[in-house]
Amino acid sequence: MAAESEKIYECQVKRRRLKLGGGYEPFWKLKSVIEALSDDDTEFRCPDCTGAVRLHRRYVVDAPLPYISHKLKTDSEYCTAGSFFRKATDGRQPRLSQHPVR
Repeated sequence: MAAESEKIYECQVKRRRLKLGGGYEPFWKLKSVIEALSDDDTEFRCPDCTGAVRLHRRYVVDAPLPYISHKLKTDSEYCTAGSFFRKATDGRQPRLSQHPVR
């Protein structure tokens, strides 16, 4: 039996926008992973728990779509998008990451 891998197809990417008083301020924007890669975004985080994620990109024609997965197992255990959270049977409640990406 193969282990179910965690595949999340939407992510938040860090962007910049102009502030009213001048200069720039960072903000997080929700995008599909494919769109983020085509826009050459470089900073990603989980849209549900704001935790660090690992990018899995594929360039093979018949391969699965690009996706992200949690870097930390604890994030996956308490994030609604995490594979460990979905497999849990102990009634745990979802929470934000203890190490959020800012």
